Amino acid sequence: MNLKLYIFLFFAMMASLAAFAQIPNIDSLKNVLPTTNGEERLTVLNELSSYFREVEQQVAFDYAVEAEKLAQALKNKSGEAKAKENIGWIYYRRGQWQKTFDYSKDAYNLAIEGNDLEEAARVLNSMGALYFEQQNYRMSINQFKKAYQISEKNGDLYTMIRSLNNVGFNLTFLNELDSALEYAYMAIEANENAGSPYLTAFSYRIIGDVYLAKNMLDSAEILYEKSMKMADKQGITTFQASMLHRLGRSYLLNGKLEKGKTALERGIKISKENKYLDELSKSHRYLAEYYRLKGDINEAYSQQSLYLTLNDSLVNKLTNDRIALLQGMFQEDLDHSELDLLIAQNENQASKLAFNRRIIFVISVASILILGLVIWLYFLHRNVKKFNADLIMQKHQIRTQNRELESKSIQLQAINQTKNKLFSILGHDLKGPVGQVKSILDLLIDGHLNQEEFDELIQNLKNDVDSVYFTLNNTLKWSVAQMEGFTLHKVNFNLSDVVNSTIKLIMPQLKEKSLEIDDSSLFADLEIYADRDLIEVVIRNILNNAVKYSKPGDVISISVEIDNDMIIWCVKDKGIGMNEEQINQLLSPDYIITNSKPGTKMEKGSGLGLQICKEFTRMNGGELNIKSKEGKGTKVCVKIPANKISASKILVSN
Repeated sequence: MNLKLYIFLFFAMMASLAAFAQIPNIDSLKNVLPTTNGEERLTVLNELSSYFREVEQQVAFDYAVEAEKLAQALKNKSGEAKAKENIGWIYYRRGQWQKTFDYSKDAYNLAIEGNDLEEAARVLNSMGALYFEQQNYRMSINQFKKAYQISEKNGDLYTMIRSLNNVGFNLTFLNELDSALEYAYMAIEANENAGSPYLTAFSYRIIGDVYLAKNMLDSAEILYEKSMKMADKQGITTFQASMLHRLGRSYLLNGKLEKGKTALERGIKISKENKYLDELSKSHRYLAEYYRLKGDINEAYSQQSLYLTLNDSLVNKLTNDRIALLQGMFQEDLDHSELDLLIAQNENQASKLAFNRRIIFVISVASILILGLVIWLYFLHRNVKKFNADLIMQKHQIRTQNRELESKSIQLQAINQTKNKLFSILGHDLKGPVGQVKSILDLLIDGHLNQEEFDELIQNLKNDVDSVYFTLNNTLKWSVAQMEGFTLHKVNFNLSDVVNSTIKLIMPQLKEKSLEIDDSSLFADLEIYADRDLIEVVIRNILNNAVKYSKPGDVISISVEIDNDMIIWCVKDKGIGMNEEQINQLLSPDYIITNSKPGTKMEKGSGLGLQICKEFTRMNGGELNIKSKEGKGTKVCVKIPANKISASKILVSN
């Protein structure tokens, strides 16, 4: 045999040992088959059979039968075990479970004799499938777990992933959905380096089944679609048929009726072509539901009749097959245990007479002991039950206390953060202006300043005092509002009066920057219903910010709109503006004290103003909105409840 063929077979066998990390090049295997003989031919035949058994069963069956005969001639127990395991699985797919059992039993014995634990693990998967068909899910899971343990020790990724998927699939029938999810995700994680689309598609199908059972329809639909794409890519008709009725059902439950119909009709076509009766019956069943939802009762009845006919024949066949399989398994166990039974009968006969003499005495003593034990257990159970009830009560109380402590701890942390920020404001923003005032007064008292110099500094001194007063007033108002027991004093008052009085207060700053106020659209008779003190603080802060960030010579516009029972008062400047991140931070539900930017003439701020505006506005049942672009200016709007009579009058006059 040439060197090229040896190299190819080496990689083909390494692909098998690496648990189908990558599916072998099947075309190359088929091409090289005619040139092989002996052990090499046996290896290629088993590889081809393993691949085609889920795609083209008859082709796989022919390869496996030839491999079985060749392995027997070569006396290769491991190769014969692989061939029999493939034949048994093909019989399983065809529904011939007794033959599956016979071939799987022989394959397992040969694998053990040949010390081929990897093949033994694969046969255990076939045995697990048979227990699944008997609806003995616990025993099926035990077989798959044994297969997983063996394959994990041998590094057989393919069988590891297959076993994990099968455990998860059985758990869905036991309604242990969270455990099923865990095993499916374990299979996906193990398959990340194995690269077998069929096994990954199976994992996604299991997860989709779990989501469907939990009524998580969107998630189930996504998983089914992903699994379906993989099945289509591989061309595995058995898996396509099993996926299409699931996908169709999820579409129907999710209200996507036409997509559901398309999937179900395709499933019927594939199932008919390949005689997959179980999948065919389910597709007819869900298609009947489609026609029922569409109101086509005649077609729904027709599809339901097809489903019932197929299902009845399937139930009868499955029942007969299960009985035959059980009889075969029981007969196998009986054949192995007949000799042991005869030996045990002979041994038991010798001791039977002696046992009969002591039986009455033993039963009497046992009855007394059992009675005493029952009495003791009764009192013990009563005490334990009472003790457990006390423990549960204490545990509940501790949990409640822990939740309360955790909540208070979070509140305390937030309060401490706000407190620290306030102290930082008071320490930084007030210390500077007060220090400057003190320095000027010290120079004046010591006689280092004459009247002319003092007059030059008096305006700066006033600006510092105004800044201190403004910050202290904001802090005081905010602190009072945070005090426990604080109540709003809502009254009807004229908003225009408050705005005009505030403009008079900031007139020096307006003149200093040569700013103009355009309040032509401000109504004279504009009453609102709110806490006057808090609204004054809001208006003063917003106008102060507009002045602070406006460039000399700009115009600040004040406007008012009526929206049902709400008044929207807005201030628009052409200043430096803000970005989206700053706006979102200012308007967030949380109370955040931001770092204030200096004004256009380097005016200082505390970062507290707009946060106070936001909170005071919300306390009065209103809302604060900000629109701004950097370099273009800012528009701040306060939406507050109006005096209904006043609002009506304004609307009528308009």
